[in-house]
Formats: sequence, structure tokens, C-alpha cells
Amino acid sequence: MEFHGGSDSDLDEVALTPIGGSPHGSLRGQILESDSPSDFVKKLPARRRFEQTKKKMQPQRHSHKTKGASSKDVLSSLKNDESVELTREDMKGIYAELQAINDKLREENRILHEREISLKDRERMLSISQESLQTVTDHHVKVKMVAIEQKYRSELDTMEQALKEKTKENKRLKDNFEAIKQANDVLKKEMEVLKSQNAKLTKSSTSLQARLANLQRKVEYDQKLKDSDLIKMQISAVAEKTFKPLKQSEDKESKEVTKTVKVSKESTIQVYTGALSVLLDWVCEAHLRQTVSELPTKPSESFSSPGFINDRAVKILPTLVDILRDNASNVRCCLPCLQFIYWSLLHFDQMQNQTNIIMSTTTRRLGEEIFYPKGSKATEVDKLIGPVSDKGKDGLFLRSGNDHIRFLSALIVLKTLSRADVLAHAFDVLKTDLKSDQVKELFIFYQATGVFTFYMKPINKTFVPSAVDIMLQMSGESAFQRPFLESCSNESWFRTAAMLIRTPLPDVKILERLSIILQKLTKIKTNKRYFEVYTIVAIIQEMLLDGGNDNSFLTLNLKSILFNLNLGTKP
Repeated sequence: MEFHGGSDSDLDEVALTPIGGSPHGSLRGQILESDSPSDFVKKLPARRRFEQTKKKMQPQRHSHKTKGASSKDVLSSLKNDESVELTREDMKGIYAELQAINDKLREENRILHEREISLKDRERMLSISQESLQTVTDHHVKVKMVAIEQKYRSELDTMEQALKEKTKENKRLKDNFEAIKQANDVLKKEMEVLKSQNAKLTKSSTSLQARLANLQRKVEYDQKLKDSDLIKMQISAVAEKTFKPLKQSEDKESKEVTKTVKVSKESTIQVYTGALSVLLDWVCEAHLRQTVSELPTKPSESFSSPGFINDRAVKILPTLVDILRDNASNVRCCLPCLQFIYWSLLHFDQMQNQTNIIMSTTTRRLGEEIFYPKGSKATEVDKLIGPVSDKGKDGLFLRSGNDHIRFLSALIVLKTLSRADVLAHAFDVLKTDLKSDQVKELFIFYQATGVFTFYMKPINKTFVPSAVDIMLQMSGESAFQRPFLESCSNESWFRTAAMLIRTPLPDVKILERLSIILQKLTKIKTNKRYFEVYTIVAIIQEMLLDGGNDNSFLTLNLKSILFNLNLGTKP
């Protein structure tokens, strides 16, 4: 460090604090007004007096709480004191001290410079490291993002592939299921067809078996007729040969005739004894034995079971064909037979099993025997004399003078035969007979409503008018009106009536007559539920909306029905 005597000193009015080693300890921290060491040495005594004066003045500043004399005052006092002189040794010491200060400053400057360089390097390295760290971080992030994206894409591809495979598998399974379902439907249809064919074959087989049994009976009966005709021919031959007095031949012929008569009589007796034995066994087992036996072999309820009654009826009905033929003119025998046939037919309808199929041939033969009576074989003498005349045939069954027999015969014909002309004749007979109260009483007694309900169904279009006419006759004002209306108050009758109303009818008069019957049935309060269950009310309301006033009589009856059911205004 170099000192210059000019006023352009580097240490102009700068305070310096040496770091030690100065022989003048009291000069540390002082203010140098000049850079010249000679001036500084000359002013050294004055400085010392300044320090002493400063010490004296320091208590006064504290007492007056003032700032005291400034450093400029001290310097001015030192400037005034120019008589102070420095020795050579003092100058060397000052110079050495200044040289030490210069070295230390240089050292500190070097250290600071090195520290600055180091800090700049560190700052540069820090900025480089920050940039590189950001770059590395971005690179790592990019690498990881690329890896994650590749992994996601690979997983997505794998899942899409698996989904495609599953979709293909599901589609294949669905196609297989549809194929199996179609095959199952085809097999079901085939099974239904086979079941229907099996049922038809079973039905035809049982019918053929029953018909075979009936044909066997018919063959036996024809054989009896042939024997009877043979006897008649032989008798006529005997009458022609009366002019020939041949006793031997007459004796032989009479023996043959007697023998044939005995055979026919034995076969007829077998028919009667068979039916009688079954009836007597039935009465004994079901009634007589139960009244006297303390320990009956079977519970009494079993004898009134449908199966027991059905078994006995099936055994007796085939024999009644011959019995009716032999006793057509005998009211005392004929009427119980007709009653048994009719109640048996109603019992078979309630059973609703294969009995109707098995007995169909027998019941048809019974109906044919009642409608086409072949003659009366009441006595053996009639067999020998000849067939009954047509005049006698006119008084049998449907043509009988007995209302009871005629009514039962007509009901049995309606239950057993299906020819249109035969059924039409039976309906005509019933329409005529039902004009009397006696026949109406028989109608109620024999519960004949179900017989005519069957012919009210739309499938029997030909006989719907006749069945409705008979129903209308029975619903007329009489002592039997209420029982008849109660017999119609059931599900079967209302179901048939609803079907008939829904079906378009060619003649509106049928609907008018049916509306009269329905109007009278509304007077029975319990029938309201049948009108609602089978939607008859809705049908009538629809008819009133669509039909308008085209038929005033029908409209009046329909409105009366709704009014009685509390569903409309008074007509």
C-alpha cells in the first residue's frame, strides 16, 4: 500500500481499525484527516490532549443530556495545535502498523476475492445443477410417462383382446343356445303331436274295444232274432202243412219250435238275471248290510263314492238296451230304466274321465233304441205271432202318451245322439211339453238346465235358437220360475251366456230372448258377481254405445239389466 502527500489520498476521512500489533494502542479507531505520516506524527501530542479533554467533557454531556462536541470540533482543535512533532520511531511504528494493516487488507481482499470466485462457481454450478436437475427430472418424468403409457396401452390391448375373445365366446354360446332352444321347441312340438296321436289312438282303441263288446252283444241279439224268425218260419210252414195229416212231421216240427223258443227264452232270462243280480248286489252291499251289520266290511261313505257308483252303472247300462226293447210298452218297467239311464249320464258328465269314451257306444245304442224302437217283446207270445205293428210303435218313448216318459226320452236323446234331424225332433217335443206346469216341474226335478246350456254354446249354432227358446219358456211367470233362475245362477251358465253374447248372431231375436233371461237373472243379487267376472256388463255397455237405438226392445232390456245391477239410469 503506497501513501501520497497530496489531498487525493485513498484514505480521506476514513476510520480504520487495526487488527493488533500496533505499539500505540490508543490510536486504534481514530480518524485520519490526511494520508501523510509526517502530519499525523506532528499532531500526535495534540491528539493525546484531545483524548484527555474528551474524558473530562464526557460527564458533562451525560448530565446535560446533550450530544456534546462533535468530532469536527476536536479536529479543529488539533489543527490549531501545530506545535506537535513526531519522532522517527513513532513514524516507523505507524508505518509498520499501516503496513500490517495493508497486508491484512490484501489478505482479506484475496480471501474475499477467492470467496467471491468460489461463490460464483457455486452459483454457476447451482444454476447448472438446477437446470440439469430440471432436465433430469423432466427426462425421468418423460421416461416414466412413456413407460406408463406403454404399459397402459399394452394392458388396454390385452383387455381388448380378452374382451373380443369373450364376445366371440358369448356369441358362440348364444348361437348354440338358440340352436338348442329351437331344437327343444321342435322336440316339444313333436312330443305334443305324439301325445295327441297317442291320446287319439288310446281313445280309438278303447272305443273299438267297447264297440267290439257291443257288437258281440248285438251279434248275440241278432242270433236271438234269427232264432225267433226261424221259429216264425217254422210255425208258418206248419200252418201251410195243416192239410197234410202227417203226425210224425208235425211232432218233429213242434219239438224243434219248442226247443228254439226255450233257447231264446233262456238268453232273455240271462239278460234280466244279469241286471237283476247287479242291482240286488248293489242294494245289499250299499244299504241292507250296512243297516243290520254292527261291523261293516267297508265304510258306508265308500258306497256313495263316484268310483263305486260309476262301476255299478257301467255294469248295468249295457243290459238296459235289451230290457228297453222288451219292455217298451211297459210303463212300470220302462220309466225306472229311463231314470237310471238319465242319472247315469249326468254322473258320467260329472266324472269327466274315460268312462264317457268307453260307454259312448252303449249310450248311442240306448239313444237309438229310444228314438227308433224296433218293437216290443213284452211276452213270448208276441215273438211267436210276429212283429209289432207300426201303430204300436207310435206309442213308444218319444211318442208315448205319458209325459214323464216322453220328457225323459227327449233328454236322453239330447245327451246321446248327434243327428240334426233327431235333435230337432226332440227339441220340438220339449217345446210342446213345457207348456204344461207338470213338465216344468219335471224339468226342475231332473236338473235339465245343464242339458240345454250345452246347446247354447256358439259351436252348436243350429240348436242355439231352440235352446234359448226353452230357457225363455222356463223363465216365464210360473211357480217354477225362481227354481229355474237359481239353477242358471252358476259359472257354467254365465260363461256360456257371455260366449254367446260375444259371438255375432245371424238373428237378433236370439239376443233379445237372451236379454230377457239376463234381465230376470239380475233380480237375484248374488248374480252380480257373475255379470262382473264374465265381463257381461262391459259387453252390454259396448253394445249400447255401438248399437245406439237400432232395436228399441233390445236397448230397453240392456238398460234394464244395467239398472238392476246399479250401473245405469232407469230406462
